Amino acid sequence: MGKSEESRARIVIRGTVQGVGFRYYILQKAQEMRLKGYTQNLPNGEVEAVVEGDKLFIEDLYRAMQRGPTKAKVKDHVIEWSDPKNQFRTFLIKK
Repeated sequence: MGKSEESRARIVIRGTVQGVGFRYYILQKAQEMRLKGYTQNLPNGEVEAVVEGDKLFIEDLYRAMQRGPTKAKVKDHVIEWSDPKNQFRTFLIKK
């Protein structure tokens, strides 16, 4: 296996994504993948996640977020890559 590549991404999901357990879904997936960062609801109805960790795991999380939990209806999704800043110790849900 190849060496892991540490990266950072900001992911924004649009659609019916608030009030359907989306942040808890992201939290569970991110913890399973040992990613660090946070997820939060945005005032405009979107859900945002900022994650750091192995790029392959971030890509897996992004694919999972495109599906979302059962009651979610994802209409659009965006991922923006950057260099990791190592500012997170865990993954959490922000209010």
